[in-house]
Parts: sequence; C-alpha cells; structure tokens
Amino acid sequence: MTKITTRTVEYPADGLTMIGHLALPAGADRRPAVLLGPEGMGLSDVERGRAEALAELGYVTLAFDLHGGRYQSDPEAMLARCMPLLASPDRMRGIGHAALDVLRAEPRTDPDRIAAVGYGTGGAVGLELGRDGVNLRAIGTINALTTGRPGEAARIRCPVWAGVGSEDPIMPPAQRTAFTAEMQAAGVDWRLVVYGGALHAFHHPPVGRRRS
Repeated sequence: MTKITTRTVEYPADGLTMIGHLALPAGADRRPAVLLGPEGMGLSDVERGRAEALAELGYVTLAFDLHGGRYQSDPEAMLARCMPLLASPDRMRGIGHAALDVLRAEPRTDPDRIAAVGYGTGGAVGLELGRDGVNLRAIGTINALTTGRPGEAARIRCPVWAGVGSEDPIMPPAQRTAFTAEMQAAGVDWRLVVYGGALHAFHHPPVGRRRS
C-alpha cells in the first residue's frame, strides 16, 4: 500500500469553524485533487477513509465539513440544519468555495486538475460550485439530484455523473426528471445511473467512532 499522510485542517465557512480531513499521496510533486463532500449528517470516518483511499490512488483529497465539526446523528437535527442549506445556493457555494480554497492552497494540489465528488448534501455543494462556474474537471454525486436556479447549469464546465437509488424517497422520479432536464437544457455532458432497489444512502456503511 502506498504511504500517504493526513492532517486535520480548520477553516471558516457559513459562520462556523469547519474541520476537514486532508489526505496527501506519497511524494512531493503536484497531483490532481478531489474535493470530497459528505452526506447530510456530516463528515465521518466513512468520508475520511474514502479520502485516504483516493490519496492512495495519487489524488490530493480534502473531505470537507458541513456542520462545524459536528456529526448530526439525530435525523431531526440534521434536517433542521440541511433543509435551509439546500434551499440556499449561495450558502452551499460559500461552504464549497471555502473548502476549495483550502484544497487549492495545498502545495501538492494541481489547481487545474480538481474534481468534486459528494454524497447527499455534499454532492449538492459540488453541483453548486459547477453552477457557479468553478473550473472543475468532473463532478460526481450520489443521492444529490438537486436542481439549481434557472439557467445557471449552463456555467458547468465539466462532465457530471450522478447516481441514485430507484427507491430513494428523497430523490423520487420527478426529481430525477427535473435534474436531467436541467442538465440537458444546459448542454452539460451528463450521466445518471439508477441503482435498482436501492434506498437513500445505500452506499454508506455504518459510521465508526469519530477519530480523536
């Protein structure tokens, strides 16, 4: 296994002190990078582990925070935080840009080769960065078929891949239709994969104890 290094990074966003997880590949050269967004509950060991797996493949990866270092395990608390956030493209973009600034400031990051990958709310943040015209090489999302403000998807400058469970009650067929119509109308190079029989967060294993 390739030796990687990791560190915790703190940065301000959305009126909070965010606590992200940065994973660096072996070596000292500049590498392509991934901005990794968590599910609505927030950053957990699942996303930290995926950031480290990407670093082992050679990508500088920042798993970013949504809730100021908190993991919203209570569904009601999570919805109280995430629903207003998902209704505010500007707030999502602020969270995304703050994390992206941290990733770009890392000397190992090639600023011209950055992709955004995210799950749920974290995936919606990546899509909003694309709608804001950020120079990304790719956007990949799971369970994040959010639609943006009219016409802004035309600013997306990279391919978009999206996955969703066929039985996801949060992303029903009408939401899939609206998302794909937005991407198609904007001329985006897009793909949508529907996983038969899968519910929301089907990809997310049990969350381990938070690292100290």
